[in-house]
Amino acid sequence: IDQTEVTNAAYARFCADKQRPLPERFPQDRPNYPVVNITFVDAQEFARWAQKRLPTLLEWEKAARGTDGRLYPWGNQADPARANVNRGGNAELMPVGAYPEGESPCHALNLVGNAWEFVDQFQSPSEGALNTFKTLLDPPPTATEPWYTIRGGSYREPLFDSVLSEWAAVPARYRNDDIGFRCAKEAR
Repeated sequence: IDQTEVTNAAYARFCADKQRPLPERFPQDRPNYPVVNITFVDAQEFARWAQKRLPTLLEWEKAARGTDGRLYPWGNQADPARANVNRGGNAELMPVGAYPEGESPCHALNLVGNAWEFVDQFQSPSEGALNTFKTLLDPPPTATEPWYTIRGGSYREPLFDSVLSEWAAVPARYRNDDIGFRCAKEAR
């Protein structure tokens, strides 16, 4: 699994190479920040272009929890200073290399906080999810369209004990300014 979320700089190279538009509100002046405002399909297409893929739900969780099943990438102690999570102030997205003290056993950064991350896991939506997204998408999503999993929370949520085992389901066409992704590839 990649050490960091995909950056704006890497995503801009992909868009230029593929002659695709940049995501909405793309911050040209923040090349080392995670790319956000992308859909699941955008993330998949980038991964293919990079000769990688999106991690599966279990790969993402193993990268975050290690083989010892820790509660957080850095261990079992709740320490919000090790992740870009909301600590009651003005929370915002940070560069992908921020919070090195929150590194996971496989040296991945920001698996908790910063940006939610798409993983390649189809997920059926709950009634609550369908109701939540009814007002966020036009046309409103249905249970029969593709929904995928996001993991890790974002800078908007506080640190919580089950952050590495929790997930949320979002429609594949949904994009937001706190959802990004990282890539993975097969080990040799």
